[in-house]
Amino acid sequence: MTQRAQLPAVVDRYIAAANARDWDAVAPCFTDNAEFWTLGVRTAQGSAQIAEQLRKAMESLPETHDEVTRVAVDGTIVFVEMVFRGRTTQGNAFEVNAADVIELTPDGGAITRVAAWFDSAQRPG
Repeated sequence: MTQRAQLPAVVDRYIAAANARDWDAVAPCFTDNAEFWTLGVRTAQGSAQIAEQLRKAMESLPETHDEVTRVAVDGTIVFVEMVFRGRTTQGNAFEVNAADVIELTPDGGAITRVAAWFDSAQRPG
């Protein structure tokens, strides 16, 4: 079984939508009162604000892809390690190691919180 196959369906949909830059598909993965915390970035609140913040963050990175490398699930908590690769608007390639701690609703149908961590020494730009 691949690491990606271990992801709960809503987390898989979220990552696939983010990789496709389909922000309209990202928003429904989150609850209306969800939180998205990223190291060094203002916390986004709610599904619409989360999708918009992700869209804005990707404006300076025209080519990106998250490759899931490790998954651990404990009830409604999902730990995802990934490699975030892409190119900046200047055409410079980058590769950043990252990890997300994702909390789900009790039924596992939506995301209530993401804490996104990345190696800041590798930050693109």
